[in-house]
Amino acid sequence: MASPLLLDREFLNTLEQVALLCSDDLAGSLGADRRSRNRGPGLEFADYRGYSSGEDARSLDWNAFLRLGKLFLKVYAAEQNIAVRILLDCSLSMDCEETADSKFAYAQRLAATFAYLALLRLDTAVILPFAERLGKPLVVSGGRNRFYPVLRYLSTLSCEGGTELIRSVKQFLERFPNPGMVILISDFLDEEGCTRAVEMLRSAGHDFVLLQVHSAEEQRPTAFGELALEDAETGEHRLVECSAESAALYERAFLESTDRLERLALRYGGRYARAATSIAYQDFVFRALRTNRVVS
Repeated sequence: MASPLLLDREFLNTLEQVALLCSDDLAGSLGADRRSRNRGPGLEFADYRGYSSGEDARSLDWNAFLRLGKLFLKVYAAEQNIAVRILLDCSLSMDCEETADSKFAYAQRLAATFAYLALLRLDTAVILPFAERLGKPLVVSGGRNRFYPVLRYLSTLSCEGGTELIRSVKQFLERFPNPGMVILISDFLDEEGCTRAVEMLRSAGHDFVLLQVHSAEEQRPTAFGELALEDAETGEHRLVECSAESAALYERAFLESTDRLERLALRYGGRYARAATSIAYQDFVFRALRTNRVVS
């Protein structure tokens, strides 16, 4: 049986034309598809500046000299890499559905997608599982040939424990203090902890994306009558009465919570996207992520 993490070959081929987007003011160096504000030797022309005695004459623009009678140096945009850190929620709430295609499987595919995009541009991809605390990370670089270790690593992950987002982000910042791009993939049921986590990421100078994954049932319940519910993370049981009217009220409350999450991301200079597992992950990447300026 093929691994559920094996991304479709046609999908991978299409990703060759896609690039991750990061903020212009991201501290540090930028990836191959993004220009650095630093100037230096590179492949792409950026500007001219006057020549000073003793500088490398190989970058002189002789055509400009013939036209203007002055010596000018060509300045190129330095092309450097960034670290793309993918924080993947591995708490029990991510794997609570009684279906083969859980939120966690969907999130794993998205994590693999972002890692592949980073490797395509010769960036460094870091995958960091978290639940009650941060797990052991995988760090890969060196191009698309390093993608198989990503799939192998993701296939070893499983869901356990509750969600401690603040603790996990604190541990992340201790291990990875240098600013980079952070993609936080979660169901964000720990809404209270999310605000502080976002504040910490922004204060540390990271460009971040909040990527919420949820099932269709989590948005609008379809089971009616008296229901016995169990909290996937705490084991707490509760009896509830669900009707079409209460399901509509629940959906409204759910959408209000996603709106708050999006506003939180935008307020701190980040980006937000919401993925329902009923939508093919390929469609989500090429449509929603482009609409929300996560990829181009």
